[in-house]
Amino acid sequence: MPHDPLADLSKQLILRYGPTIGGQDLYTALGFKTYAAFHRSQQRQALGVHVFKLPGRRGWFALSVDIATWLMKQSNSQS
Repeated sequence: MPHDPLADLSKQLILRYGPTIGGQDLYTALGFKTYAAFHRSQQRQALGVHVFKLPGRRGWFALSVDIATWLMKQSNSQS
């Protein structure tokens, strides 16, 4: 069975955070040190992942799988 780093990372994120990541976990996973930096990038539509609101919840969320995919693309683009 071949090793699939994307599937491994997706599984790790889902096990830790569930299907969605929000709040400090979201901006930290995307490499931002502060919410303000995350928010500025989000306003410029430069996050690289789709973020969304959930009814009855505060803040922004992203799918764990989308974050894993984005992180792998960033890692591969540096090679």
